[in-house]
Amino acid sequence: MRAYGARPLLLGAALLGIVIVAALAVRESMRNAQERKTVAERTVKDFAKFASYIYTSRAYLFARDRTLFQAYVALHPSEAWPAGAVLPPPSVIPAVPDTTERCGPMAQWPIYRFRIDLPSRKVQYVGGHPLPAIDALIRDSIPKLANSRWVKIAGFGYLFADPPGSPRETIAYAPAVDSSMKVLAVYGYRSCYGVRDTSDYSQMYKVVRVLPPMVPGYVEDQSGSSKGSWRPPPKGYGVAADRKSTAVMNEQMVGRWPAGMPADSLFTMTVTDDHDRILYQSSKSSKPSDFYGVAPLGYVGGAAFWVNLRPDVAKFLVAGGIPESHVPASVLLLIGSIVLAIAGFASLRSEIHLVNSRQRFLANVSHELRTPLQQILMFVQLLRLGRTRSDEERERSLEIIERETHRLIELSNSVLAAAKPELQLQSTAVDVIQVAATAADFFTPLAEARKMRIELDLTDHAVARGDPGAIRQILINVLDNAAKYGPIGQTITIGVREEPNAVRLWVDDCGPGIPASDRNKVWLPFVRLGGTVDDSTGGAGLGLSIVRDLATAMEATVELGTRPTGGTRFTLDLQRSKNGSPS
Repeated sequence: MRAYGARPLLLGAALLGIVIVAALAVRESMRNAQERKTVAERTVKDFAKFASYIYTSRAYLFARDRTLFQAYVALHPSEAWPAGAVLPPPSVIPAVPDTTERCGPMAQWPIYRFRIDLPSRKVQYVGGHPLPAIDALIRDSIPKLANSRWVKIAGFGYLFADPPGSPRETIAYAPAVDSSMKVLAVYGYRSCYGVRDTSDYSQMYKVVRVLPPMVPGYVEDQSGSSKGSWRPPPKGYGVAADRKSTAVMNEQMVGRWPAGMPADSLFTMTVTDDHDRILYQSSKSSKPSDFYGVAPLGYVGGAAFWVNLRPDVAKFLVAGGIPESHVPASVLLLIGSIVLAIAGFASLRSEIHLVNSRQRFLANVSHELRTPLQQILMFVQLLRLGRTRSDEERERSLEIIERETHRLIELSNSVLAAAKPELQLQSTAVDVIQVAATAADFFTPLAEARKMRIELDLTDHAVARGDPGAIRQILINVLDNAAKYGPIGQTITIGVREEPNAVRLWVDDCGPGIPASDRNKVWLPFVRLGGTVDDSTGGAGLGLSIVRDLATAMEATVELGTRPTGGTRFTLDLQRSKNGSPS
């Protein structure tokens, strides 16, 4: 385990666990929400199927009243004929079989009646004769349809016909059976039921009630006025239900419904034939809906009754409504946990990076301290033991001790400057030329020890606003970097110029230069380009970081660039002094 210990690993595992738990919670929540929505939609669709079944049943009753109780009343199709009985002629069907059917004047809509004897399929007509296409349909199709199970049970049937070049019509038929349910004959007549006459569909849509009072939320007026209202049930039955009901009951549907809600408040009814052609539709402007039910009535022309619930009222049919497709709160929890994890991992990464930087800093500082201290100790011991052979060696030993002591002082100043949370500097008029010359004099012994030379390129006058100690510290740090990374025997140039808006101070060296991609990195603390802890350059990686902080505190700007003849150029732009003279 590294120096930062197990804490970051435990924190990372905890953050990962939070994300996993949140993801599982979101998955479970979305699954439950989807199940609730599926159940609610299934309930509403079942209601639509129930409504379509009610309309199919009512259509059967309406059609039965037209046929069995009017046209075929003398035939009693629901009763079996005895063996050997003589079947009546087709004239037993009235000339106007269905008094409620609205097809048109008799002159324009002559009604033929017929009887088909089985199995010979001999056809007798009275009251007229159909078109050849209709005659062929009667001889071929009607006997087959009359032998179907449902027609024998119901006692009647309808067939929609489309004769070429003529209006659509309907063939009504009823089988005459014996005691063994064998079809002896089929009676029928010309009709327009369901094609030109859709009054039954319109009437049943208006009068049939398909929302019974027991549906949750239906409130029946107990005053005897036969008034009722339907509204969503309040959230939470029991404590505080009455208080909540005021807010929940704001969306309601009110009307006189002693037997249930009228159809036009809930859905659209559409009747189609066996070719999906629309025979009747209650509203031409109805909107499509995913909540629909369909029920067939095959022996009435192959008709099918479709009920499409209005989307805006489907929610009223389920207690609590249909859950909307909003993002669950748990998804927000997952997003929050992921953001928290990302932030935690970023903080963890920064902490590890900081720990590593501190380790490098301690190693660099210890190296920087160890080297001069060893030299100081060595020359102090030489002086104490009197092993210097001449006054020159003694003076050189003292010079080295002094130089290394200054080096330790500068290193200590750098560390202390980096540790200060805020820099508080003076803002006075500074003679930049004097500060540059002082810094050069201070650094000359160290430069000569490394066989380097310092040149000054100064003007006669350059006064800026700032802190003289800070400017000197900036120059010392920059000169130290130039000496560390530059070649032996190089010339370091310090220049000062007055610009129109600033006083510019620069330092040129003959080193390898700094790549453009790394120039932003060198201003960061503990960053050293090239070199290792044990190489000759040493350093704690704080020099340029302190330079940037000092410049910022003086409202100056610093920049690293390339010297025209090769090497690195450091530039410091200071604000010019308003009065033009140092204090």
